[in-house]
Amino acid sequence: MSECAKNGLILKGIGGFYTVITDDEFIYTCKARGRFRKDKTSPIVGDRVEILCNDSDFTGSILEICERRNELVRPTVANIDKLLIVISASSPKQDLVLLDKLLITCEILNITPVIIINKIDEADNDKQMIISEYTPSGYKIHTVSAAMGTNIDLIMNELEKSVCCLTGQSAVGKTSIVNRIFPELNLEVGSLSEKTDRGKHATRHVELWKTNNGGAVLDTPGFSVFDAFDIEPNKLCEYYPEMRRNTNQCRFIDCSHINEPDCSVKALLVENKLSHGRYERYKKIFAEVSQAYKHRFD
Repeated sequence: MSECAKNGLILKGIGGFYTVITDDEFIYTCKARGRFRKDKTSPIVGDRVEILCNDSDFTGSILEICERRNELVRPTVANIDKLLIVISASSPKQDLVLLDKLLITCEILNITPVIIINKIDEADNDKQMIISEYTPSGYKIHTVSAAMGTNIDLIMNELEKSVCCLTGQSAVGKTSIVNRIFPELNLEVGSLSEKTDRGKHATRHVELWKTNNGGAVLDTPGFSVFDAFDIEPNKLCEYYPEMRRNTNQCRFIDCSHINEPDCSVKALLVENKLSHGRYERYKKIFAEVSQAYKHRFD
């Protein structure tokens, strides 16, 4: 039995077994060393790892977990370059508060967000509404139809040499997009409940697939809640690109951009440099963050 050490990327982890693709493109099934439990840590999908592998049966053990650049809690993944946030132009109804919170998460973790508007074959008015809401932020926006295959090449360009995570509400078409990118997978696609118009989860676990352009993509269970960070309320505006460009012009240094006079951020609303909908959601999230910050030590 010959063993050797190699570096690789965790593609999947189920039941204590991890699928690792090494830098020389071989795939091994690995278990984690017991010391990880002692250190109260464990490997997760997206981790760069060093493994001791056995080429006779392509098994191995994880020796080291490289330092993570970032980590998402729900879904639990590491080292994400881009978060492709999928939202529907038709059904389910858009949860723009969730979208805003995901964008804040990207700002905090230094992940590049890309807004993907899917199902443009089903609706047009909502597509234009979403574009107008987020164009002032400067975030990249793509409009696609997974059903028709429209503009899937734009998503492929985003994946090039990047580890990307697809996320968003259930039933917005994340898995359908993955099936367009990897038709050989033929993944089960979730459906919308006719009675509740709420998505049913089709994705059961987190898994990463390598692309042929040097990237990788994750399809994950849809987000349903936001894991609040320990954000100082008056710093929330720093995670809104269209706001932070003007915050130093406010009359008060600690301006919350809600009730204070001579607020430069509120002036953006008049100039159409900040959408009214996004600002109203900012006030709602500000209230949530303030409440969480107030009770952070409870």
